[in-house]
Amino acid sequence: MREQTISLLRSLTKAHGVTGSEDEVRNIFREYVSGEVITDKLGSIYVRREGTAAEPSIMLSAHLDEVGFVVQSITAEGYIKFISLGGVWGHTVLAQKVRISTGDKREVIGVVSSKPIHFTTEAERAKVIPIEDMCIDIGAKSAEEAAQKYGIQIGQPIAFASDFVNGGDSDIFIAKAFDNRVGVGLVISIANELLRLNHPNTVYCGANSQEEIKGRGAQTAANMVKPDIGIVLEGTPADDFPGSSKDSRQGAMGAGVQIRVMDGSTIMNKNLNKFIMGIAEEMKIPYQITVRRSGGTDASLINLNGMGVPVAVLGVPVRYTHTANSMIDINDYFHCHKLLLETFKRLDSTVYNTFITY
Repeated sequence: MREQTISLLRSLTKAHGVTGSEDEVRNIFREYVSGEVITDKLGSIYVRREGTAAEPSIMLSAHLDEVGFVVQSITAEGYIKFISLGGVWGHTVLAQKVRISTGDKREVIGVVSSKPIHFTTEAERAKVIPIEDMCIDIGAKSAEEAAQKYGIQIGQPIAFASDFVNGGDSDIFIAKAFDNRVGVGLVISIANELLRLNHPNTVYCGANSQEEIKGRGAQTAANMVKPDIGIVLEGTPADDFPGSSKDSRQGAMGAGVQIRVMDGSTIMNKNLNKFIMGIAEEMKIPYQITVRRSGGTDASLINLNGMGVPVAVLGVPVRYTHTANSMIDINDYFHCHKLLLETFKRLDSTVYNTFITY
């Protein structure tokens, strides 16, 4: 399973799938998952796994998209102005390589331009440059050359150009877009495992489009699936990086599955969380409980579908998320995988009723 997982994550993270342009990731989902898929009209994609009972129906979801950019204009000198798709801090963007998708599987590599330190003042070095003041350099000498020779057009999607590599340990991996390709990888793996697993429920396994711009795909996907329960998988921010407060750390890389209690947009179902945590303790699966002051996931929109859907958010901790190079400990991924399978073995209608009885 390990080598298959690494191969899948390599394919998913290398795919160009910024918000609204998730075709490559959707195609990988189709390649790896057997069975008839269904899609909504925004590009979210799901497959149904029937167990021994139709109810409860569970929506197991990740999101297809990654943070990135889009071509906003081309200067007379051939530089590309761009805007961000999703939350990207300008401090992490300068001098990064990027991939501009120009259609028909063609890409142009560029560099986010930056002034060499030799030409900067002390005041400039202390300032974070806004993204709207940055440009991408593809080597073009004019707007006409950028358009005609390189195929650059306004509106084209731009992703970071990063490789998938091992860190200093065989369990540590570095790539772009672990938020949320770790979630997509888990959904694909669980969808395949459920074909062989006896489970007392029906599970819709899939991935939503456009999460990074307020979870638009989750709303339409939930309307399509109409679930009883929602379990959202995320590449959740790990907060054990240098400079963070040790007193407030809740999501350390390598310390197990993150189970979220609440964030800036959702309060998770207490009994559903208790059920999942009880399984983790019984099976000795390491987990971490998190309460986030801000942020949100697709759970916020799934939660409000119909008369309300109990939701939980499980995460693989990711250091340096929303940048060109994020990091995971793959053991966290495997712990989450095991916890999900054990949850689906036991989540029947009797258990479900404990989530919705008030």
